[in-house]
Amino acid sequence: GRKQKTKEKRERLNEAAHELFLQNGYKDTNISQIAQKAGMAVGSFYKYYASKEDIFLDAHIRENETMRKRLIEEIDWNGDAERVIEQLFTYSFNNVMSNKILAEWNKPFISDKLHEYYASETGRENNSFHRFLRETFTNRLKRKNLDIDTIGKILKVLDFIYYVDCHIANSDFEAYGETLQTFVLYFVKGILAE
Repeated sequence: GRKQKTKEKRERLNEAAHELFLQNGYKDTNISQIAQKAGMAVGSFYKYYASKEDIFLDAHIRENETMRKRLIEEIDWNGDAERVIEQLFTYSFNNVMSNKILAEWNKPFISDKLHEYYASETGRENNSFHRFLRETFTNRLKRKNLDIDTIGKILKVLDFIYYVDCHIANSDFEAYGETLQTFVLYFVKGILAE
């Protein structure tokens, strides 16, 4: 009935927004374009979303989840630590920079809202990639026969890296991406060293 119709309309808006954001980026997409593409009046848009930022956040979450799922499938997570980190950063860089939705992570108009969401408890818990990394790390650490306290401390560093990535933008720190990769690489190599 009515709930289904509401869900369908919201999904139509999501589809339209996703397509337009992917094509034009955040700044060059507006609510009237989204509503028009979804076959709705602009006023109807506001029944489902408070702002362009809110619908963009949904589009970003969806696009990020899709890209990260492909990333998880493409990397040999049991391989050599250096190779895993290199693949992870190369894949992320190539797929974020060429994607008009994901590239907004580093752009001033919307990045604060994205960073704020992913840094929140909800954002962290709903981030399947972060959960996957924690699980993968935990399993590799258990194979090294580390005690539960040590594993907990190491996972806390993983959370710290996630925190840093949600609070520092490329423009905040010179050579941020490269520096983060170096930090992660030597952290991981240190842990997995035989």
